[in-house]
Amino acid sequence: MPHTLAFLPHYAAAQARTLRQFIEAFWNEGYLTGAVDPEQNQLRLEGRDEHDAPMVYRIDIAGRSAFDRLRLSGEVRGPGQSRPEIAAVISALVRHLQPQAEALRRFAAELRQTALKQAWSMTVAPQASLQSPYALQEAELGDGHPYHPCFRSRMGFSIDEHRRYGPEFAQAIALTWLAIDREASETHQLPELDYDSFVLSQLGTEEYHRLLGRIEAQGRTPARYRLLPVHPWQWEHGVAPHFADWLADGTLLHLGAGCGEWLAQQSIRSLSNLAPGVRCNLKLPLAIANSSADRILSDHHVHNAPVISRWLQAICHDDAFLAGGRRLAVLAEPAGITVAAARQRMGAYGMLGAIWRNAPESVLAEGEQVFPMTALTTLAGDGELTIAPWLARHGVERWVAALLEASIPPLLHLMMAHGVLLECHAQNTLLILRDGLPQRIAIRDLPGGLHYLKGATNEAQLAGLRGAPAYRNALNASGGFMFDSPAEARDYLLEVLFFINLGELAWRLERYQGHAEALFWAQAARTVLAYQSRFPEHAARHREFDLLGAQLKIECLAARRLLGWSTQRFRTVGNPLAGGHA
Repeated sequence: MPHTLAFLPHYAAAQARTLRQFIEAFWNEGYLTGAVDPEQNQLRLEGRDEHDAPMVYRIDIAGRSAFDRLRLSGEVRGPGQSRPEIAAVISALVRHLQPQAEALRRFAAELRQTALKQAWSMTVAPQASLQSPYALQEAELGDGHPYHPCFRSRMGFSIDEHRRYGPEFAQAIALTWLAIDREASETHQLPELDYDSFVLSQLGTEEYHRLLGRIEAQGRTPARYRLLPVHPWQWEHGVAPHFADWLADGTLLHLGAGCGEWLAQQSIRSLSNLAPGVRCNLKLPLAIANSSADRILSDHHVHNAPVISRWLQAICHDDAFLAGGRRLAVLAEPAGITVAAARQRMGAYGMLGAIWRNAPESVLAEGEQVFPMTALTTLAGDGELTIAPWLARHGVERWVAALLEASIPPLLHLMMAHGVLLECHAQNTLLILRDGLPQRIAIRDLPGGLHYLKGATNEAQLAGLRGAPAYRNALNASGGFMFDSPAEARDYLLEVLFFINLGELAWRLERYQGHAEALFWAQAARTVLAYQSRFPEHAARHREFDLLGAQLKIECLAARRLLGWSTQRFRTVGNPLAGGHA
């Protein structure tokens, strides 16, 4: 088969998954019309074609899971049991919502690209195992967002670029290095660090001075510049066209490819350093869109990274329950660089910059290993869960209990004791194990995921945080850092930790290991109660947060990307922790 057609055997499955996730997300969020057919165990969906004639689609039901989530399986079938095309299904099923024509076109294009790129991703079998180096596990063992329909869209990547820079292909990447005039840039770092000395420590003396030599070779003085790493795709598609004048007048200097090798992480724009020893990883901007969100690097995130890192590390150091990182390890972001505020330019926001992040291996004790929580739900080549050997070694119930004890108490404690909430979905949360048994977690991507409860934390320490520009908040339908009420904070934590992070694992453990989902949530509820019993002095606060209450509100994550809401919208669902702990 010609190389350019290697994806063809996988396309039907990739398209089926893409449409299935679209239908499942939009149905569960309440934005599709139809009904469950219990006799056929199918979901019957009603739509209209471009002539306003009725259309009916059917898809099989796999079951129901926590958070009132209807689970689907197989392919969607149109009239005559045909396999319909992506854009036709979307257009027919959302016509009653009257989306803007351009928004519908863009959303359909994202889904088409998701199916195509997923099919290409399926052409490679992961080489990583439970014993592989973390960087390879991080790259290869992810399967894309299990809920959002645009889980692999990577808008802006060609197929060749998808295969070159997509993490699942595990291709080593050489960074492009620039030098940026000090007056056109600003750095943010922990107080004890100097940016230039920090970069020297990360690159090593030989590579650092080689790059300075490239500055001198262009007739420039190295002391006038700062070194700036750039993703090679971003250099070609973002920096070179948008900063051509800076390159022409010497504000920016192109220094060429670096000598080190890097491996894309699941977020694509974050890269693992493959150099010997434990060196920082990098988060870089990419002017692509994935899961309907752009992947630039906002200037306020670069500014906030060391501020939040220092603050969270101080909390974890001073709190007796969290002290020593024995429950929660913070992957600090000690330094970053971005364009100076006075030199920002229209149309290029967030296209230049970098955040250095401590590597996961840096927080491990002897005998520990780190594992991506996104990989807890992936399947190995034999069709079993990748983590099946660990489950067999320790027993599923014991292993799940250890996972819940490792992940729930530290995140609850941050909220209860300090009013701090972190965006602890699976991509941001890493599991630390010993002999395959969960011990604790590590958290990363701090500036993009911090929230705090008004009046419940030391807000004076966060006075130096920069907020996003107003138009960025509008694009992200985000309310910013602060929650106004315990109910809002509680719902957020339950959503990101249980619905987005652990919910898929609970579902798959039942399907592949026979571990009932109800038992998983009963174990989770008991873990919450055990935490609360450790702090009887906070009983009133526990009642206020009502973590085991019957219902919660979760955000409509998928529909907002099509319908362009300027504020968040929520739906009320059952809380799986309620009533299951008796």
